[in-house]
Amino acid sequence: MTRTLLASTVPVRPGRPTLLLALAACGLVACGAPIVEGTGRPLPAFAGRSTELFDDSIEASAVGIALDPTGDPRADRTLRERAQVGDAVVRARVTTVTAKQEDQGTHYIVGLQSLETLAGRFPPKETFELVVGRTSPSAGIFQRLESAVVGKTFVAFIRTFVRPDGDAETHFHLAPDTKEEAGAVRDAAALQGL
Repeated sequence: MTRTLLASTVPVRPGRPTLLLALAACGLVACGAPIVEGTGRPLPAFAGRSTELFDDSIEASAVGIALDPTGDPRADRTLRERAQVGDAVVRARVTTVTAKQEDQGTHYIVGLQSLETLAGRFPPKETFELVVGRTSPSAGIFQRLESAVVGKTFVAFIRTFVRPDGDAETHFHLAPDTKEEAGAVRDAAALQGL
């Protein structure tokens, strides 16, 4: 559901902008995205570059499969971009993984506990859930390593988007919980503040 801004009959003095006009301008022109009920803020659609940044995947190295052991997170431009445009980056522990069977296939609901907020203005609640759809790059990892993932910690890049039906949905990217990864996230957040 989206909210619609309504015109007001409050008199406006010439030459003096009012809060109402500023809010209306943001809601109708500058922000460009609908305010989704329950979030209190405009949310973008899940499209374009966002689908690459918040791809609902787990990096192989985060589950013990070392593909590129020499990679430096501080040199990763995608990590920097995720940290800067995401709602939040948190260190989180997986508490539950639940497989749900549907007509279209199996999806997983991953319960997490936030341990530390590394960056972002909109961190999740202390406990939160992520949905891993059947077509998600991570579906195979959860299918094969479902019980082994419980108790593991990750650096979770999170962003909430608006769906075509007007409801909100959260997308993510999970990376290894290492000092280097957390340091790269903090560096990216500091650079954004400059």
